[in-house]
Amino acid sequence: MSSPARTKSDREVSEFLLRACHDLRASARAVLTNAELLLRDAGTPGSSSFEQRLGFIVEGAGRIDLLLDGLAGYAVALQMEAASFQATRMDVLLRLVLTKLDKDLRDCGAEVAYSELPIVRGNPDRLMQLFESLLRNALVHRGQAAPRIHISAGKQAEGWLFGVQDNGPGVEREFLESIFTPFERLHGNERAGAGLGLAICRAIVERHEGRIWAESEPENGATFWFTLPANDGA
Repeated sequence: MSSPARTKSDREVSEFLLRACHDLRASARAVLTNAELLLRDAGTPGSSSFEQRLGFIVEGAGRIDLLLDGLAGYAVALQMEAASFQATRMDVLLRLVLTKLDKDLRDCGAEVAYSELPIVRGNPDRLMQLFESLLRNALVHRGQAAPRIHISAGKQAEGWLFGVQDNGPGVEREFLESIFTPFERLHGNERAGAGLGLAICRAIVERHEGRIWAESEPENGATFWFTLPANDGA
């Protein structure tokens, strides 16, 4: 007989796969439909829909590519062994992420400030992915003003508490938990991509035996909090 924990895990995986299939199928059908119409119109003299159909195909293919990238990132976040954990300087990881995102930050006039960050015990690649996903989330869900993001860390009895605070439009209280659900996109935000960024963050943090949550008030920005284990002896 399956344990309740195993049953819950199987149900979550099943729901995740069903949502992934739904999104991929919708994009694939859009590509197929417009390709068929384009093929039909190719034999019609003076057809004016060629560029429009081609645009729909390119958009649909791009959507599929984005979803596959998101699924790959989520799968990688789930495949993490404790043997890969090591003493990791979070300030170094953050600077690497900021360098990677430099163009995106400059394009929207974003400013990122951070206080002194500690050494933790974890997987450096996945913790970089965590920072990148949280920063991208702040850029995607920005308001009218240029993004202002602050990253902080404080020592706790069993590890470190990190905060990533932004000045965006915020999140309504009833959505503070569901935003971590795979493929969740608030208010149909077109910049939200595959809707896997925060799900990836939760997977990474939980595999470091930490937890992640959000606090926010509409129009007053949001803060994403997460805990990570301290480096032994640090």
